Amino acid sequence: MQIYLNIFLILLTHFITPSEHETHVSITEIMAKENQELEISIELIAHDFEYVYKKEMSKSIKSIFKEKKEYYDSNEIKIYLDKHFSIFQKKSKTELKIIGNEIKLDGSLLIYLEGKYKKNIKHIHVNNDLLVKWLPNQQNIVNLNGFIKSNLIFNKNKKSYVFQ
Repeated sequence: MQIYLNIFLILLTHFITPSEHETHVSITEIMAKENQELEISIELIAHDFEYVYKKEMSKSIKSIFKEKKEYYDSNEIKIYLDKHFSIFQKKSKTELKIIGNEIKLDGSLLIYLEGKYKKNIKHIHVNNDLLVKWLPNQQNIVNLNGFIKSNLIFNKNKKSYVFQ
């Protein structure tokens, strides 16, 4: 009887496609340092980024190999990020500069950014709808550390939040 149950479970798993149950996640760490610098890292799945980039930009993003490291052209990433990830302070957009990116062996893409925040700021407004247009199950976790310590999960329904 156990063998029939195992065969049934194996067959059942083949009929259910992974895309029906996939969860897509990104993790963004924002560190607001005492010297008014913002250090930001975004981690997401590289093939999810490639898929969404191709859908949205109507062209592929190609990885580059250099010095035994794999990465994307930062200018191409910036074009996408400018549309889907932003920080505002006192109603003005914070200029974010990409300082690098890398594709890890586990398939994750790490993007490193920096920016400046204003003195005596009491809140930071974050917009984050990375990948959600094309991957509706996408969850974007944002962890804020520094003068404000908070976290939130962004998704297709919650794309913007003011951290206070």
